[in-house]
Amino acid sequence: MSFSIIYFSMYYLIYFYINLIITTIMKVLIKPRAELEFLFSKERTKTGIRQLIEPNTDLIFYDEIKNEGREYIINEIEVLIGPKIDETEFNLYKNLKMHQTFATGLEDYNFDFYKNKNALLCNSHTHSKIIAEYGFALLLSIAKNLNTNDQLLREGNWDYTQYPAITLFGKTILFLGYGNIAIIFKEMCKPFEMNYIAVKRTRQCDDPDIEIFTPEEKLAAIRQADIIINTLPLTKKTINFLDKVEFDVMKPSVIIVNVGRGVTINEEKLYTALKDKRIRGAAIDVWYNYPEVRGSEKQEPLPCYPSKFPFHELKNVIMTAHRAWQSDALLTDLRPFLDNVNRFIRGEKPFNIINLEEGY
Repeated sequence: MSFSIIYFSMYYLIYFYINLIITTIMKVLIKPRAELEFLFSKERTKTGIRQLIEPNTDLIFYDEIKNEGREYIINEIEVLIGPKIDETEFNLYKNLKMHQTFATGLEDYNFDFYKNKNALLCNSHTHSKIIAEYGFALLLSIAKNLNTNDQLLREGNWDYTQYPAITLFGKTILFLGYGNIAIIFKEMCKPFEMNYIAVKRTRQCDDPDIEIFTPEEKLAAIRQADIIINTLPLTKKTINFLDKVEFDVMKPSVIIVNVGRGVTINEEKLYTALKDKRIRGAAIDVWYNYPEVRGSEKQEPLPCYPSKFPFHELKNVIMTAHRAWQSDALLTDLRPFLDNVNRFIRGEKPFNIINLEEGY
């Protein structure tokens, strides 16, 4: 074989592999939500992300895009790591194949956008342990009436009989939804020798220590519960999952903790049950009314109460502003997001793909 033929063959072999590499490079945009912009602007964070992402990736950080080139760059993006896409920008994401969000509940996302593009939408369960921890703190706080007893002592009042505490030992705890948050929450309850029951879509469960009820059987589960932990997402099937019928069969001593979604529990029925003391109490982090802008000094409007009913006037409620997800750990734990994107880049099926018909 002549040298020219060998050279020609080698040339085209090298040309083929170079083009293969070029064509398989995937364009990935990282666009943090507002409260994470400071973290993602740090060069240390960017360096860490570059080290963790697949090498055959054209990684772009949103804050580094110049305004005049933004539209052209977004047109080419195949993977977005970021929050909800504003509907005014739908037409920009012409080549989108996967969207990895920072959120778990995506009820306000436009699923038709992803259906029409045949793109994957993946949510995040990274902060499940953080939400479970927060929910457990809410449970202890309302069980011990920490909010009201704290206020008494601030007034110089040492009356420990006015707002008595209950123990968690031996209680029956009901989980509405038995996903990552509930599973981790259950582990936190182990020292208290509790009885575990759950309502979930199917009876399939690998945990022999918990009794499973289907949604059609939920009243039987609710009747047994001393504590109800709501972790349900918002879907068409979970709106008002707890309504009049469900409240009517609850024990008067029951405690409700809601770290799922507000409207999965009927707003009026919950308020009335608490006001009339037909249930012992509730600790609530997810609500019915939200300000247009929150999480900063620029909140609009101010004040903004979380319900049309005056929950804030009730003493048997602990209220927090949908902040169970927030912690120091969340701001530094980026690996799960990147690992999932890497699976997609490698041609593997990513985790946490949203069923666009079910909405979860």
